[in-house]
Amino acid sequence: MNSKLREIFRGKIVNKAHTINTGVDEFPRYVLEYLIDNYCSEETFQADMSKVVQRLKSSFVYGAEAEKIRHFIRENRHHSIIANLETRLVETEDKYWATISAINESFVNIPETIVRQYPMLLSGGMWGTIELTYDETEVHNKKIRPFKITEFTPFQVSVINLDEYIDKRHEFTTDEWIDILINSLGLNPQTMNRQQKLLYICRCIPLVETNVNLIELGPRETGKTYLYRNVSYYAHVLSGGKATPSQLFINLNTGKIGEVGTRDAVVLDEIANTDFTDPKSLVSIMQGYMQDARFSRGKKEILAFASLVFVGNLDVQSNLPHEKYYHLFEPLPDYMQVIAFLDRIHAYLPGWLIPKLTPGSYAKDYGFITDYFCEIMHELRKKDLLSDIRSRFELLDLSHSSQGLSGRDQRAIIKTTSGLLKLLYPDGKVKDEELEELLLISCEMRQRVREQLHLMAPGEYERVKLGAKIVASNKTFSPSLPDSERVQRVSLPAKPSVGEVIGLAVEGDHGCILHFEMQATKGSGRIVPLGSIQRVMRESIEAAAQFIRAKHEDLGITAEWRDNFDVAILATYMGIPKEGPSAGIALVTGIVSALKGIPVRNDLAMTGEITIMGKVLPVGGIQQKIRAAYDSGVKEVLLPADNLKEAESLPAYILDKIKITPITEVQEVIKQALVNES
Repeated sequence: MNSKLREIFRGKIVNKAHTINTGVDEFPRYVLEYLIDNYCSEETFQADMSKVVQRLKSSFVYGAEAEKIRHFIRENRHHSIIANLETRLVETEDKYWATISAINESFVNIPETIVRQYPMLLSGGMWGTIELTYDETEVHNKKIRPFKITEFTPFQVSVINLDEYIDKRHEFTTDEWIDILINSLGLNPQTMNRQQKLLYICRCIPLVETNVNLIELGPRETGKTYLYRNVSYYAHVLSGGKATPSQLFINLNTGKIGEVGTRDAVVLDEIANTDFTDPKSLVSIMQGYMQDARFSRGKKEILAFASLVFVGNLDVQSNLPHEKYYHLFEPLPDYMQVIAFLDRIHAYLPGWLIPKLTPGSYAKDYGFITDYFCEIMHELRKKDLLSDIRSRFELLDLSHSSQGLSGRDQRAIIKTTSGLLKLLYPDGKVKDEELEELLLISCEMRQRVREQLHLMAPGEYERVKLGAKIVASNKTFSPSLPDSERVQRVSLPAKPSVGEVIGLAVEGDHGCILHFEMQATKGSGRIVPLGSIQRVMRESIEAAAQFIRAKHEDLGITAEWRDNFDVAILATYMGIPKEGPSAGIALVTGIVSALKGIPVRNDLAMTGEITIMGKVLPVGGIQQKIRAAYDSGVKEVLLPADNLKEAESLPAYILDKIKITPITEVQEVIKQALVNES
């Protein structure tokens, strides 16, 4: 395949093994690959590479040497440097100016012929050899602008032929083409299975498709930003630092458009650690942009085409996200866990399925020169391949839910499929079985988003099953997500037990089980709270004790219980703080059970605040709590009557499996909960 690739794409491929550990890692990969392809032969590679490295080091300007080099150019009137060159048109002067950051100079004279010859200088700049002179007679707007470019030799492909690239795709099988793409991304396809290869390729979707919103969370060291940093200079990686609306969208003071207006993709790395200035405002602007590719700042509304990529770390257990996560958006900062924002994410790439990078992970065969492939992907953004095959498939909700597919579901699947089509079948020639594979990947990555939305807001988002149908064969299919079967392990009591009661609480934005154990022993009337029980819950314990003291005859408990018994109350998982009043009815039930020696039902959970008069008050987070009870296998939930209406708006599949019992007084709770009193 290497021989075929070298023959068909002569001058546009390079042996990727030669680009690793070169000793000049400070240069972009595309610079090295261009020089290796043009100045190194296979037979004398080591000697040729030594000359390339020597030239790079002798002509490259390091930051600390900028002023020294400026002085050298002035004294000698000529110097050759290797650097990145950018140009811009200043219309008020009708003149092009060049910027060479390496010598801290933004007003370098450049001939218009060079700008016309290399238009990429106007969009991000190009690396190359720059011949500079110094002429103090160059004056513009009464300012001396002495630095002048006389010649520029780029280290990048300046012109590409997309039609040629597309036409030559048919020379390779799909398997061969996938391996070529993986090698072109700098990785070794021989260390991956097909699923892993396709997931790596999915990382390129934001580079070939406009306005894609993609998130990838996974373990560390899987190269989540490796591709964006090394493969495309049209991508901007924002890593951990501050992010402002001015930086990302538009500066209201200067009118300068931010990164989303000048890049193909903006990557927010280490998203949990990114410091957003005014995060709620920024997320609101981002939310609007993710919907319709527009953003407003002040009186301006701007249309932009950059894709947004959110990248972060997530702990893994047995090749799946750790069970500590109730939903898979939990690693995001709180201000990003907004339903309307998350619903606009088109694809959730499962980073936990991608292997960590090791010395053997990097490419050892031929692939496209990075600069060439970067420009190809940039040009593919302008192509529309999907419209010609759109009639060949239909998108479906195979669960037949009342909501069905939303417009955002369909747009997400279409965008992901379009991106994969451009990468794998840029000629648009895709068989039905190949189209099925693309649709399965697209449905899976949107299904993962929908699953989390359902967990976070079950009343608003029904559980759907995204799928598709190939029209010609009438074949329907849908993805399976092993991570959707991942649940937090909650063990209910094996049988009714004395003093063992199940409460319900809310942790963050999801419900959870509270498991209490209570024990009455001979003592002096102490209440002993154990298990990181906090102030408000301690007050609930005192309210429960006061109620039992006042109503002990009605409850069948002797008056001396507070003088002759100690009651220990343990909230299990002792390292986790427990707070809030909603465990009130669970606490009083457990204490009564312990004092009377009567077991509590093990299929019952409860939530509600109590007063010392025995009234049951409404609490928050009812839907999340009932969802947690459903997930853990509880058969019946006792809740305040005032919360019943909220509970009844849950999806039918939950309400069909779990009995909801409203209560207004503590006596009703005890009657329902204790085994021989119900």
